[in-house]
Amino acid sequence: MPERTDAEKDRRRSPRFSCGGQARITPLPSNGIFLPGRVLDLSLHGCRVDTNMPMDCGVRAEFIVRVNTASFRAVGEVRAIRGRFGAGVEFVHLSARGKDMLGDLITQLERVQAVMDRLRAARCEMDAEFLRKQLEAGELQAALLSMRFPFLKAIESSEREAAVGKDSTGEEKPLVVPVNLFG
Repeated sequence: MPERTDAEKDRRRSPRFSCGGQARITPLPSNGIFLPGRVLDLSLHGCRVDTNMPMDCGVRAEFIVRVNTASFRAVGEVRAIRGRFGAGVEFVHLSARGKDMLGDLITQLERVQAVMDRLRAARCEMDAEFLRKQLEAGELQAALLSMRFPFLKAIESSEREAAVGKDSTGEEKPLVVPVNLFG
């Protein structure tokens, strides 16, 4: 998919955040038929949805949007067609409560995006050779497990303090400490 030009980016009044959710789309005026859709991104002023039927540019519809635990209703207008079944939608009417829910949801998505950006930056900064050596030594897995299960830190430190045994060939062999996690 081609990158957006600066002119296309500048059209947006607020940033969009990738997300997953569902939409129930009822074209206006309503004939009682609705289209199911998938919400791909969301902003304070609109969203991108994929449907199983193409929508025409300029069509107004009622959108019931569900992302995470939030749900709101909006009247939207299709402003752009994205692929065969995708549409860029601008919200043209939301209730005060709908605006509040959308604002709270955008705040949550913004926080998640900030955390993901930090994780990506940290991953890119990590030295690849150092990571390879840690993976080979198994130290990275132990560190990750220790972070996820704090009680393993005590076990890990006691193992390191324990003397290293020798097998029948005289090679050093780490001692194995059996741990019953369920007893």
